[in-house]
Amino acid sequence: MYNDLAYQRYNINIAIGTPPQSFSLLFDTGSTDVWVPQANSSGCSPDCPPGFDFDPTASSRLVETNVPFDARYGLTSDLAVIGQYYDESISASGPPALSNAQFAVGDIPSLLFVQGNRGIFGLGSRLSESVYWSRTSPYRGNLSATYTPLWERIALASAKGKRKCSVWLNAQGAKKGSVQFGGEDRRKYQGALAKVLLNVDAETGLSGGWNINLTGVTRISEPGAGEKQKRLTPANYRYSVDSTVDSGSPNMYVPPSLYEAIVQGLSTTDIINGAPYLPCSLRTTATVSLDFDFLTRVSGHVAKLRGLYAEIIYPPGFLVTVPPVDDRNGEKMCYFGIVPNNGPVRLLGATFLRSAYVVFDAERLELRMAQARWSELGAIEL
Repeated sequence: MYNDLAYQRYNINIAIGTPPQSFSLLFDTGSTDVWVPQANSSGCSPDCPPGFDFDPTASSRLVETNVPFDARYGLTSDLAVIGQYYDESISASGPPALSNAQFAVGDIPSLLFVQGNRGIFGLGSRLSESVYWSRTSPYRGNLSATYTPLWERIALASAKGKRKCSVWLNAQGAKKGSVQFGGEDRRKYQGALAKVLLNVDAETGLSGGWNINLTGVTRISEPGAGEKQKRLTPANYRYSVDSTVDSGSPNMYVPPSLYEAIVQGLSTTDIINGAPYLPCSLRTTATVSLDFDFLTRVSGHVAKLRGLYAEIIYPPGFLVTVPPVDDRNGEKMCYFGIVPNNGPVRLLGATFLRSAYVVFDAERLELRMAQARWSELGAIEL
């Protein structure tokens, strides 16, 4: 998995077709389907780059399913990728390939194209598949018509054969992170993995996404013997925000009241063109961090993840999609990876996940987390 920090995204390499056609896709725990762009997509036509799209005519074992694909992305789900499902051989990060794997070919819209998106590799549940929830699907709401997500098939084909994957994004400046299908790497986290309560659908008993309840946020300064804490949310579990753990989102999207509590007292804070900015000097203040609390499966126990401001604030002028900004005094301002959102969608994106090692377990319907240990260690299957 590769860190494309300039576009605020993590990519995974896959190959689709016979012979294989290669793609680098957004690694997204916030959705399920795997899709690649179609020729002459509206987002780039007539100037789509060579090799950008999947060519169905060049794939000898491609099977048309005649099932429409209609995936929605963004905070308001109005960003649509429209196309069709197919079956073919797919391999992720090298062989072996899985035969008769379901994926989609869709029209990539302009907004996704300019953001550097060239397709998505989803790691969600069956309930998040377009074939299940899309209004255009002939199988809408029919759980028996869903398919085993590609990531689960890869995990089942691993040495352990368990429907889980472990995600380690690594530090903000690292070139690579890792995903392990079916396994875990104990060298990549500190302490023990906490079993965090996963919100499930009351009717099906399944998870519609990797949704957990954020129950508290605390600002930490001067860690160690002289540690100072400021609770930013009500104590005693009186605070709870249903949030999706979403590697495909570059930021955390939180209620405006929580955002205001987080930035209060952090010198100058500006919202410019809808984006939050803080003084870049805060990136070097390693003594300031945020603790995020989540309820675990053990009654009364709370899992804590600590995120440094240096990991949440992006480098100045580095992001392709965010222009460099100076304040009134000429001080450089940096994009802040926690964004206020008035809508119902709450996301714990990459600015949270970089501080965590997370096991997404579809077998046990649970999510396990621990504090990440940053390094360039190789992966080990356990």
